[in-house]
Amino acid sequence: YFIQSNLSMKLSSQQLSAIFAAKKLLRRELKKKINGISSSDKKSQSDMIAKLVVSHDKFRESRNVCVYVSMNEEVCTESLIKNVFELNKNLFVPYFNKDDMFMVRINSFEDYSSLPIDTFGVRQPKDYMERDHAIATSGLDVIICPGLGFTTQGLRIGRGKGYYDNYLTKYEEVWKTLPYTIALAFSEQILEEVPTTDSDRTLDEVVSPILMKKE
Repeated sequence: YFIQSNLSMKLSSQQLSAIFAAKKLLRRELKKKINGISSSDKKSQSDMIAKLVVSHDKFRESRNVCVYVSMNEEVCTESLIKNVFELNKNLFVPYFNKDDMFMVRINSFEDYSSLPIDTFGVRQPKDYMERDHAIATSGLDVIICPGLGFTTQGLRIGRGKGYYDNYLTKYEEVWKTLPYTIALAFSEQILEEVPTTDSDRTLDEVVSPILMKKE
């Protein structure tokens, strides 16, 4: 049931409906698969992924880095956030509400640790309006992205809100370029195909233990 759009073609409403239905079904399957990963396996995979990212050339060369704050069913990013500060880089994290997402500056690991936890169990900077926003200030070199599933080519299926796709579009409008985008994925999240539309962004790279085993 996977449908891949041709970016040069205008999709009909019937085609779009089929893609959205395929995405909905795939999200349900991926959530079930991720829920089946044990806590110890999530931790060991997360630790391995963090080490791979920290040794990555794009990360090492970066100055301004955005890292998502992980939920329980995502690759854990807390050790990666610690590494950002230990390496004297500038950290930005997402603040999202019902309609939009902003990448805002976090000043230290203590600052991060003091952020209030929302209903999803995620630390969010509620004072986001008082903080530096990446688009309006320094820009970003690297964005570490979450998601439900990915292909090795960087196609991504998220949770359906379009936060990251929309943010990258806004960023490109202002900066006329894009940060390097890296997705973090458990081995179980790697897919052969992902249904996409023209508005879905392709990420630059996916970091996952299973991809390292194939190299």
